[in-house]
Amino acid sequence: MAIQLDLFDDADLSQPLNSGRVQKACASALPAGNYNSNNKKFNNLGNNANFWSSTENNSNNAYNLNISDDDANVNNNNKTNGNSVRCLKDSNEARRFAPPNPGISRDFLCNELLECYYDARRHKRNTYNQLKFETRLEQNLLELADDLYSRTYELSSSICFINEQPVKREIIAANFRDRVVHHLLYKWLYPIFDRQFIYDSYSCRVGKGTLFGINRAKGFIRAASDDFRKECYVLRLDVSGFFMGIRCDILYRQVIDGLDRARWKGIPDRSLAEYLIGKIVFLDPLKNAIYKSPSSAWEDLPQNKSLKYAAPGCGLPIGNLTSQLFGNVYMNPLDHFVKRVLKVRYYGRYVDDMVLVHQSREFLKECMEQIRQFLKEELSLTMHPQKIYLQPVRGGFPFLGAFILPWRMYPGRRIVKNFRECVRNPLQDVESQWSRFQSYCGLLKHFDCRKIQGWRNH
Repeated sequence: MAIQLDLFDDADLSQPLNSGRVQKACASALPAGNYNSNNKKFNNLGNNANFWSSTENNSNNAYNLNISDDDANVNNNNKTNGNSVRCLKDSNEARRFAPPNPGISRDFLCNELLECYYDARRHKRNTYNQLKFETRLEQNLLELADDLYSRTYELSSSICFINEQPVKREIIAANFRDRVVHHLLYKWLYPIFDRQFIYDSYSCRVGKGTLFGINRAKGFIRAASDDFRKECYVLRLDVSGFFMGIRCDILYRQVIDGLDRARWKGIPDRSLAEYLIGKIVFLDPLKNAIYKSPSSAWEDLPQNKSLKYAAPGCGLPIGNLTSQLFGNVYMNPLDHFVKRVLKVRYYGRYVDDMVLVHQSREFLKECMEQIRQFLKEELSLTMHPQKIYLQPVRGGFPFLGAFILPWRMYPGRRIVKNFRECVRNPLQDVESQWSRFQSYCGLLKHFDCRKIQGWRNH
């Protein structure tokens, strides 16, 4: 039998409890004890207290948790006696007696996995792993649900390869079965942590992204310079080997602490969530990995860009949905440090690319040193020594694929190069080429680049 406590901040002591639900008086407003609405008095002042449960024994009786001198016992009382209420001295006191999350049923878990399957297959419909999973969809989902429910779930071998575009990097992609689980965990965790992130964290967030970050940076320089009437400076920073430098133990503690702050609200099954977090965070993705690129492809890749050379207990695989979310969680303390301690008003971050705008050059220099120290001491990360740029705004600066200047904004060189390549070397499939071409045109509309789109005038 599980006792569920529904606690509220405002207590109406004049009304009887509805269906055995517990109401909580404001902390420290009233003495501890039982309030009787008939005689308008507190009985058993001191350590005694009653918590009424929403779990019924039958149509007349409800379960009651009686606490006396730190001892707790469950009684079965008539629901008409539900006028007693525990007036807490400390708002956290009741949590000691709250039961653990009872978990979820297999049917609920199967429905959750089905929704996550549809999310995971988006843009992956024609891949081998997805098609293989779909051929036995019902059976695969049931087996996956059973593995999760019994806590016997094991991650499959990852696929490791080198991606050359847009920049060379190591990609470690999870098996499609594991992608479904990633979407499940992301679905549970994202709403909680999204509320804890600062507004100007742009990566892998609904309604945000690179274009949102570019427009925010454009707004920063305009606001800091008083509509370009005053001189201001921009500081751009980067982290050396960000994903490979993430310490798994620090990340795990940050995720659990963040969920504790939210009291795990919105998590259907706390035990399963903790189980999956531990599995994914501490995973060694290169163990039993399937390599799709030859070993020579890693020769000119910097060591801080590969999990092969990551320190023990460090590194997240680039290519997993959970890695994007965990990257934001890992950098969230730095974001709040910059905003709350350093008091930098115009600050934004996309993954490990940071931009700070201020009227004082010296202030930004001090911020740079304090951020460097915070990264090293709190997150065990190193600021990239060759990617530190401090310059006046009037000369313009690149950020997230754009070059931002006062009053105008141009696309970055990579975007221009790829667009010209699209025009000069079209795909043989006409429909695919047209979609590719239109996507570039839609992107370029956000920039001041009519000459690049000169084809429209012909």
